[in-house]
Amino acid sequence: MKRSASESADQTSRRRLLQTSAVAATVGLAGCIEEMGTEFPQNTEWPVSERVPDLPVRERIEIVEERIHELAEEDIAGPDELVSALEEYDLTVESIERDRDVLALEYVNTDRDDEGDLHDVGLLAGGYAALIDGGFEAAALGATILDDAPASYGSATVETPWAVEYNHGELTAAEYGEHVAGTIESQRYEPEVGVDPEK
Repeated sequence: MKRSASESADQTSRRRLLQTSAVAATVGLAGCIEEMGTEFPQNTEWPVSERVPDLPVRERIEIVEERIHELAEEDIAGPDELVSALEEYDLTVESIERDRDVLALEYVNTDRDDEGDLHDVGLLAGGYAALIDGGFEAAALGATILDDAPASYGSATVETPWAVEYNHGELTAAEYGEHVAGTIESQRYEPEVGVDPEK
């Protein structure tokens, strides 16, 4: 069946219209793709860790190191001055006494859920270093960590040789803090179940 000239012209103009629309759409998309490519560069390597920002996470030893510096430069000549210095940092000291060659200290950690024990133990290490530097003699500082009850739930020890080496520059604050942090012991409490087992 032969098409008329008008039908052929309609088909040609429809074909041209579709081609023109396709070209216009392609040009429009090319612009979008170019913009996206400019904003998000093509990933040529895997993994993409270089493009991921650092997380705001502090390493545990950095916390101890920072707290050591805060008290290590203080003038602390005796146990009472150590207590006063610690209380300026809101550390609640329950008792401090010499037990043979060890300076025994008990303190309440009221922020253990938010900060853990490292913040306080770093202060103890810094304060003890200042105390030893001031001429106090003891074999170690033995700290008992109490909760709000107050009941003992943990402990930490600062050995005098570590404090002396730190004071003489033989240990950095990070190394000194690592020694002290390694002595932390704490007990976890089992959750209480308020249901009678027989029910």
